[in-house]
Amino acid sequence: SGMNAEFGKQWYQRRVRGCCIMLFCLVFVVLLSSFHADPTLVKMNSPGSSERLSKKAWTDKAAGEEVSNEVIASVERIIGDTKQFLKKVAVVESNLGRAPGTFRAGYYGGIFQVDRIGFKATQDTRAHPALKAKVHKIKLAYGIDWLAAEWTDARKPIYSAIASRLFISNIPLPIPASLQGQAEYWDKYYNSAAGAGTAQDFIDRWNAYIHG
Repeated sequence: SGMNAEFGKQWYQRRVRGCCIMLFCLVFVVLLSSFHADPTLVKMNSPGSSERLSKKAWTDKAAGEEVSNEVIASVERIIGDTKQFLKKVAVVESNLGRAPGTFRAGYYGGIFQVDRIGFKATQDTRAHPALKAKVHKIKLAYGIDWLAAEWTDARKPIYSAIASRLFISNIPLPIPASLQGQAEYWDKYYNSAAGAGTAQDFIDRWNAYIHG
């Protein structure tokens, strides 16, 4: 009877261990499936980066209201508020990436339509020493070595937003608060000489977005 008791004890312990292993595997599968089911839980940044963005924010040619708002909020949180100017730029320049020609062949400015020269200016720490601190913040927030980034990366929403915000930060004058002031600011400093559009176009496009 002693052998039977010992055998029963061992059988019971094996059953308990087996149940624990099965329960652990079930919990793991549930967690894994829920992670894949929600793309907003996908963190594309390198380990240790502070910002948590959706997969779409890192996707080439991604566009639209949701991803634009996401990257604008993130970049303004890291680099500084723009009095809604960054959102207006995205609307006026490309209708949040939805305008025909936003991702035209040979052009990589993305949602914020940052030209090659403008993009390079965001990496010129000699001409703009204040960029150094911002580049460091970008590294911590996103795991991006901004000085090694390429203009072609700006087809991804987060890169386009960073480039736009850094370009704006290079402008020596502060961002105006009024719509009229921002329209003139955009026309003078952001809109390239080759770019179509006037301060009135800026106002009209924004009003159409707001009231449309």
